[in-house]
Amino acid sequence: MPGIVSDISNKVKHVDRKQLFLLFLIFTLAFGIRGHLLKYDYMFGFDSYYHARMTGELLKTGVVPTVDPTAYYFREGGVAPPRNQFFWYFTAGIYRVATLDAPYDKDTWILFVKILPALFGALTVVAMFFLGKEIYGKSAGYVMALVAAVVPSFVYRTLAGFFEEDSLGFLWLVIGLVFLVRAIKDPVFNKKGIINAALSGIFFGLMAITWDMFLLIPLVFGLYTFFGLVGVYTKSGFKKLIEFVKLYVISVVIFVIIATINYGTTWYGGAWSYASQSISKAAGAFGLPEAMAIPLIAIVAVLFLAFVVYLAYSNKSTEKKKSGVKTINIIAMLLLYIAIVSLVLTFMTTPKLFEETSVLGMTVGEENTGYQFFGVKYNALIVFPWLAMLLIPIIFYREKKGHLSIILFFWILITFFMAWYKLKFTYTLGLPIAAAAGVITAEMFYYLKGRTELEQKIIALCLGFMLLVGIASATIFVPDKIPHIANPYPDWKGTLEWMQDPANTPEDAKIFNWWDEGHWISFIGERAVSADNRNMSFEGNRDFSLFVIEDDLNEALRIAREYDFDYVILDSDSFLKIGSYGNYGYNTMNSNDPRIVKFLIAPHAAMVCHSTDTEYVCGSNRIPIAQMGSIPAKWTTVSNQLYENSVPLYIYRAEDNSELYITNPAINESMLSRLWFHEDEVMKYFDEVYNSLGMRIFKVNKDALYTN
Repeated sequence: MPGIVSDISNKVKHVDRKQLFLLFLIFTLAFGIRGHLLKYDYMFGFDSYYHARMTGELLKTGVVPTVDPTAYYFREGGVAPPRNQFFWYFTAGIYRVATLDAPYDKDTWILFVKILPALFGALTVVAMFFLGKEIYGKSAGYVMALVAAVVPSFVYRTLAGFFEEDSLGFLWLVIGLVFLVRAIKDPVFNKKGIINAALSGIFFGLMAITWDMFLLIPLVFGLYTFFGLVGVYTKSGFKKLIEFVKLYVISVVIFVIIATINYGTTWYGGAWSYASQSISKAAGAFGLPEAMAIPLIAIVAVLFLAFVVYLAYSNKSTEKKKSGVKTINIIAMLLLYIAIVSLVLTFMTTPKLFEETSVLGMTVGEENTGYQFFGVKYNALIVFPWLAMLLIPIIFYREKKGHLSIILFFWILITFFMAWYKLKFTYTLGLPIAAAAGVITAEMFYYLKGRTELEQKIIALCLGFMLLVGIASATIFVPDKIPHIANPYPDWKGTLEWMQDPANTPEDAKIFNWWDEGHWISFIGERAVSADNRNMSFEGNRDFSLFVIEDDLNEALRIAREYDFDYVILDSDSFLKIGSYGNYGYNTMNSNDPRIVKFLIAPHAAMVCHSTDTEYVCGSNRIPIAQMGSIPAKWTTVSNQLYENSVPLYIYRAEDNSELYITNPAINESMLSRLWFHEDEVMKYFDEVYNSLGMRIFKVNKDALYTN
């Protein structure tokens, strides 16, 4: 026992207190930035509510239900949750441990849901320090961690309340990289090397069972393997190459085994499909045959490896060997630059390489291209990945352990490609930007050796300015991010809290709803939904759209009978996005389709109103009190305004004057307006049971519906 105490005491004495203190400050900064949203009652985004609900089911019952209990109630057999459930079990375990196995309490669980993403994000930031430290040294590690703490795209996905798999998946990825770098930077096949390699494989495997974006691992390392082999062989010789291969294989095999146990063999095709599709489409952008792109790359790789083998066995003299190694490294360096040029040319020639054509793909914002959002997502920090990619080939040529930088090169290159073409992937480039900042820092210190004091100051100021821009951006970016559910208009928060009370709606009530608030309804409202943000039923989306825009009451009632819902929920945004309802309802993005154009020929809007002593202010409209009272609150066929002296407009107000609505003839004839403004014939089949700022809930009169 005294010996153990002595060992612990010695280890404590040798702790780098300065490093520990700086990491604590960076961790605090990272958590503080992300924790800003803790002040709100609920979480950020939409999918967070789905993960919170399913983990809550796990905490309540001890198992994940085989059929989702509150979604897509009209689908025979229901909808099964995904196989990837580790995130739910892991976070449920944290809840159990932290609460000393207390029973599930929704309010307490919501607090955990808000804290955990910010905690995972801050821990990932600390892990980035160790990655930078292992490759380039402490200085680069600190810069990597600091940039990871503030880069908006990464901050966004680890904000307090952004309770999704990626908030945790990033952590396993970076820790896996740390252990892999430790194993292969000076590869020795001994106990230490084997443990590091095995741990890297385990953490990569944890990423695989946490988050589908684990496909980054085979993509990055599929490209790295070639250059890793070349780099180790040319800089350290054949014996080290063998050690490298042994350790590398251990990591890869463990990762593959874990991923395959979780997914079966289907993920192999997923990784290959993404890689081949991207390469083929990029080749097509240059006018090359898409089918030949991958075979040509394979031929180049084989020829290059054959050249390496030839030089290895044909040159016996030391001088010739050195010359051969130099030639190999120059060719490898050129291949890396060719990859950068190919990336740039693809961006320039084909701005929409993966353009969506389906209604769902074209209307879901995250399926848009990402490059137009780079200013918000990355600000001036976007310079770092470009500089890093240009410098890494030089580092590879110059440094004995330059092959480690190639891991970062392909991490940056691939995620840059992904972020450029898909908004939903912009967050994947956040950490590579931080890694790129570490590369620049390492090169700055290399360049500063022997330079004049003035040069040192200029370069240090440039780097410092870039970091300050990043920090300033985060301080602006985060306060801007208000949870969507916290917006006061339309009042979804109050509506859902009203809905979850059994005195207002039965616990088994079925809600007919538009998909983009489905996760809110099922978690906060605790009621079954016809659709949610997973969009697992295009038919459900289509039929809700048709119900809303339908001008034939009988057809609307047919849809109501088919889905047998108890309540339909509408919000004021429906008046703004009725064109989208047309896209889904008629399954077309043709903007000239007359079935859709009729909804768009004149203004349509909903706005909140504020009163003064003499008038109501509704958006840009200022309406005298007397005039406000003359505006109808009930559905009418008489227009009260003309648009461009030709198109009738129908102006309505809420009964309490809290809102103003503008509809054109097509919208006025739709079920949306006829329900919202209580058209007599429609209200024989529906009863308004809830009316709040921008929100309405209507209960179906089943007796009338089924006797019609």
